[in-house]
Amino acid sequence: MIRILLVDDQKMVREALKVALEPEQDLEIVGTASNGIAAIKQVEQLQPDVVVMNMEMPGLDGAGATQQIANQFTKTKVLILTSYDSDEYVIKSLAMGAKGYLLKDSGTKDIAGAIRNINKGYTQISPGLLDKLLVYTDSGVVLSKMQGTVYRRLPNNSQPDRSTFKPQRTISSLQLISRQQQEEIVKLRRNLDNSQQELPKIKKSISTINKSMWVMILSWVVSLPLVVFCLYTLYNKTNSIRASMIPNERIGLNGEFSLSGIAERVAKEFKQDPALAGISTIYIAQEDDAIILTGKISDPDLLRRMENLAMEVTGVKKVYSSQVAIGSRRQKDLLEAQN
Repeated sequence: MIRILLVDDQKMVREALKVALEPEQDLEIVGTASNGIAAIKQVEQLQPDVVVMNMEMPGLDGAGATQQIANQFTKTKVLILTSYDSDEYVIKSLAMGAKGYLLKDSGTKDIAGAIRNINKGYTQISPGLLDKLLVYTDSGVVLSKMQGTVYRRLPNNSQPDRSTFKPQRTISSLQLISRQQQEEIVKLRRNLDNSQQELPKIKKSISTINKSMWVMILSWVVSLPLVVFCLYTLYNKTNSIRASMIPNERIGLNGEFSLSGIAERVAKEFKQDPALAGISTIYIAQEDDAIILTGKISDPDLLRRMENLAMEVTGVKKVYSSQVAIGSRRQKDLLEAQN
């Protein structure tokens, strides 16, 4: 079982990650933190195997927290999960000791796989971000932005030749490569002349391909209505399955999964009600299938109207309004009426 600590300054992100990773049987969420300072304290207390860390946070950011965790808790590994894809952030995070760097738009399977890989000691980077760490030249020389080193790619999967980056040596090497490229250009020109002799055959092949393309296009046009019908049927079935799997209290305004589904729908009902549309002092929260009303209101009749409207929303089982303060004059009249 891999023990995980989730660190993000946004509670909604932490809860969404927790819900997404809970089905993974080999992953256990042992705690959460809202900033780098709290993360370090949680690591000291919980001793997690992997910390999933956001980059930009108030107080101590993800890079600073990663550095301290890597120095003080060598058995705990850090995976940066952020929305920033700049090479500066990638390099900074890995330099501070992070074992992985993923973007927040990664799928749940990718995040879970990255957690497992870095727990085994591998480094995990989002697809496309590796190119931000390297500078490629036409000759096959790769300059590393992180360590100032030169790598030469060798054939047949042999080990790369690595040497310390020295400007003069690199310039001489690149000049030699430039001369070799000139020789290759001459060879390419010769090959081009030979290719021109094959041009008639190529034109004939293109003509044959064009005929085949027209046949394919015609077949596609004929089968398009059937494909559209199949996709439409699949879409309806998918929506039906998704709707049956999402609890009523987690269904958002547009039928999507939402951690605050019934709260959003209750707020919509209040806005559509003529008597309640102008009230801005009442706040709506959600706890499972219960609605919690907080704030202040001058008319208790309006509060009862809110309670009744909220109970009519699908998925709402309870409505709590004890945290709503009634205006002093109206409250006094209400008490006198009760006496």
